[in-house]
Amino acid sequence: MIPLPTRADLASWASARSGPALGATVGAVVLAVAVIVAEAFDTGFPPTAAATTVAGLLCLAALLAPPGRLLRIGGAAVTASAALSLATAQLRHRPEHTFGIVELCLLLLLVTRAVRYGPPTRMLPLAAAAWLAAPLLLLRLPGSELTRVAGYLGPVLLLAAPVVAVLGLYLRLLDSTREQQKNARLNDQRLEFARELHDFVGHHVTAITAQVKAVRFITAAGQPPTPEVLDQALANIEDAAAQATGSMRAMVDLLRRPDRRPPLHAPGGLQGLHALADSLRSLGAAGPAVGLTIDPRLEAEPPADHVAATVHHLVREALTNVRKHADRAGAVTVDVRLSADDPGVLTVCVQDDAAPRPAAQTPATQTPATPSEDRRGGFGLLGVHERVHALGGRLTAGPGPIGGWQVTADIPLGRGGVPDRPPVSPSARLAG
Repeated sequence: MIPLPTRADLASWASARSGPALGATVGAVVLAVAVIVAEAFDTGFPPTAAATTVAGLLCLAALLAPPGRLLRIGGAAVTASAALSLATAQLRHRPEHTFGIVELCLLLLLVTRAVRYGPPTRMLPLAAAAWLAAPLLLLRLPGSELTRVAGYLGPVLLLAAPVVAVLGLYLRLLDSTREQQKNARLNDQRLEFARELHDFVGHHVTAITAQVKAVRFITAAGQPPTPEVLDQALANIEDAAAQATGSMRAMVDLLRRPDRRPPLHAPGGLQGLHALADSLRSLGAAGPAVGLTIDPRLEAEPPADHVAATVHHLVREALTNVRKHADRAGAVTVDVRLSADDPGVLTVCVQDDAAPRPAAQTPATQTPATPSEDRRGGFGLLGVHERVHALGGRLTAGPGPIGGWQVTADIPLGRGGVPDRPPVSPSARLAG
């Protein structure tokens, strides 16, 4: 039984073509149907005319069918066409002027479509059958016309076989390349979403943990927090939780409606780094002293938004790691300046002075942990490395020259011949 196209098939076919393309396709289909019917009536015999119309329409349907139905509809079209050609050769009623030129073209195009859509083990037999059914159309001509037409049309059909097959292979290659590019874009988007989820939600959750640790540290030291200090700590936890919830809602909204993505911007530019530093200072006695230095030249001529956003991500991740892994740090320095060797490069350095943890604080089955071991292999630094690399920069992270942990990045500013390459990022939506 031939599967008829469903309403979903027609809707999918129409959605794949829009505007002028849809109008041109519909016009071509109407014209093909009209010519098929005209050629059918040229036989002058109603049964043959009806059979010719059905065979031609089946060939047209095979070209319009979705790939999943191509094998069945195409097989029915080839079978009907070949059977009609062989049956017409036994009849006296033959077409007087045409043997079915439109049907011949449709069969050759069916070869292209069968080669284009796999799998080869199933589609190649259909392509071969369609190619064999094409020259059989000549049997519909009267005997006096068959020899003359076959003399010049036969070689053309033989040469058309490799042409339509190569065309199908070319389209198959284009489809494969397009699919690979689509998968690459989806993979980039998936990694970007993973970075955003880690950067925003992870940052806020870490802030909550740090505030709780600060209260516990003060209490364990024999100095219970005053109601004012406790209220401030709870307010900070509430604020961080609200920001985490907002970031999560923004991520869900972005996943549901990715087309509503605003342009990228840094939260407050480089001046937004002060808020990040203040968030670490808010730990009070339980947290390290934080020093932030921004090159005055960057304040006079701020970097592009995508560069500032990357710097913001880097500093936030580095400070988050200080909260998580460097509880023994006494001071943290954040330095953002133009490179001394190249004014067209922005250098960012975040350094802490955390000492290695003593052996008593580590399980007996492990060696004493160092800051480098604590922070090795995290997703945060991996995401920052991807952001910096997307801008043509370089990121290094490891033990600092004076101990502790150091994160350094060199990021081209896009000046002096270095083109801007802003990454596609939903940071702006999540930052809001």
